[in-house]
Amino acid sequence: MLNELPKKEKPRKPTTKWRLFWRIQKECALRAVTPFMMYLFCSLIALAFQALSDETEVYEVVIGAACILLGAALNAPMGYLAGQKQYDSYLTGCIHRRNAIFGIQSGGDHKPEQEYRWWKGFLIGFYVGVPVIIMGIFAAIPATWASGETALVMVAGWAIFPIQWARNLMFPDWSGSYPAISGGYCMLMILLPILVTGISYIVGAAVEKKNKQNEEARSERVAEAGKAKKK
Repeated sequence: MLNELPKKEKPRKPTTKWRLFWRIQKECALRAVTPFMMYLFCSLIALAFQALSDETEVYEVVIGAACILLGAALNAPMGYLAGQKQYDSYLTGCIHRRNAIFGIQSGGDHKPEQEYRWWKGFLIGFYVGVPVIIMGIFAAIPATWASGETALVMVAGWAIFPIQWARNLMFPDWSGSYPAISGGYCMLMILLPILVTGISYIVGAAVEKKNKQNEEARSERVAEAGKAKKK
């Protein structure tokens, strides 16, 4: 049987401003998938306790809040690691751009969309909250609020649970065709992944930058010590 020939990779199209823009969107959207799944997992745990009683109980609020914080705690290391990795990619990009100035062809498969930019962590966090925005719009409309909140409970409970807790505790006797506190306010909860991811991303890059500086300083001291011994 003949060995299959290795598939040739398609040549990468030249990077233009618009291509770079859309590649960055794709990169950040893909990085948002895992944090979203972490929030979903924690929300399902909270939902299991929500289902134990028809009324809002204190233990439901406490456990639900803990689950939301757990989701944020799992989100933070992902943003931190993304910041570290993309700062390394940024340094590689600096080398490529420096070589290009002198007409030197750089090897490797460097992708500019993977370089560090301080705002990328906030963009990743925004993409984590995109489903909340979509379903939150339906939750805010009187004709679709019930189905919108049901979808939120199943997919993004971390965003709608606080609104429902506040509604049930502040208006326990509410009965009407539209909630006393609109489920549309859940869209404000996207600030949680935006801030958590954005801040942890910046911190991760700052720590990586400090580590690189320490490594360079250590290498310089070793080189100076070697020169001193030769003398």
